[in-house]
Amino acid sequence: MKKILIVGGGIAGIAIARLIQHKGHHIKLIEKQAAWQTSGTGLYLPSNGLVALDKMGLGDIARQKGHCINARHIMSPKGKMILDLDLEKIWNRKKPCLGIHRKILHDILLDSLDNVITSFDTTINTLTHNQQFTEIEFSDGTTEKFDLIIGADGLYSKTRELIFGKTPLRKVTSQVCRFIIKKPLHIDSWSLYVGSSGQFLIIPISNDQAYCYVNRKTKGFKTFNTSVYMKPFKKFTSPIPEILDEWNPETSYWDDLEELPPLPSMGKNRIVLIGDAAHGMPPFMAQGGALALEDAVVLSKLLDTQNWDDITSRFSEERANRINWTRIRNQKREKLSKLPFWIAKIGLKKVGEKNWTEDYKPLSDPPNW
Repeated sequence: MKKILIVGGGIAGIAIARLIQHKGHHIKLIEKQAAWQTSGTGLYLPSNGLVALDKMGLGDIARQKGHCINARHIMSPKGKMILDLDLEKIWNRKKPCLGIHRKILHDILLDSLDNVITSFDTTINTLTHNQQFTEIEFSDGTTEKFDLIIGADGLYSKTRELIFGKTPLRKVTSQVCRFIIKKPLHIDSWSLYVGSSGQFLIIPISNDQAYCYVNRKTKGFKTFNTSVYMKPFKKFTSPIPEILDEWNPETSYWDDLEELPPLPSMGKNRIVLIGDAAHGMPPFMAQGGALALEDAVVLSKLLDTQNWDDITSRFSEERANRINWTRIRNQKREKLSKLPFWIAKIGLKKVGEKNWTEDYKPLSDPPNW
């Protein structure tokens, strides 16, 4: 029986725990929070993420509890259609994408997680590793040896820092706002309203809820008082003014967008990094959750082999093409998002569908699972 430590109880950590819990290993999962996350906003899961959930046997329940997304609409502030994307055509499958509440997805992954020892309010102090095992000192001072460490502890990963040192993140955008609303009756697609003042995105995440993501355009990294942040968007078409009449900045989530530079590998020796700990990037391709689920499926398969001495190099090689492609395309979209609105509008009308199709083409074909 091999001993595995999973660091982090987010989407990536719970997904890999669920996939390997009945494979004859002793599994311990540590989470820095005092309990499972009970809040959060929404998540848009492109089709490759849903394929990963299907592989885990969870796609149907996720579709039932979330909201299937078949189209992306990009509109002007006055509601005029700029780009209408048929996602079934782009992904070449029915009901390809999903909007879902993060907590709901987390709960779906947690359901039937019954063969994992979980320790809350726990982090790693130090680790000592070689090709055979890793010795961990936990935050309570106790130590333990493991055959494998899976670092699923997010963009600010302590696991990554302990094996690679501090890796400075690149700041991309300041002060984006996320919140949950009652779903407007006529919003059933991924719906982006974009103008010179910024972007207001509405994504249905259930029959009665939607997720809003708002990014106000500024020069440099200027920030605003949260009470006036939404002022330009009040001039946008319905349903945005009505949404903002009910909006409360105090109950919204505010953060900056940051990117993790490429790592030399997705771990070291018998320490593997997955999810944002390995390839965190801003959400221009909306691939954070999808790639994390893919990581879990691929790593689970690799762990079926007896020899784990080269597990990190094999996992890195298996994941490199899809992650590198996503990073390159994500950075391309980042540059486009900073263009003046009138230029972006022309580009979207002329080559928007072509570019969107090219962006996701390599991800539309699942890897050999």
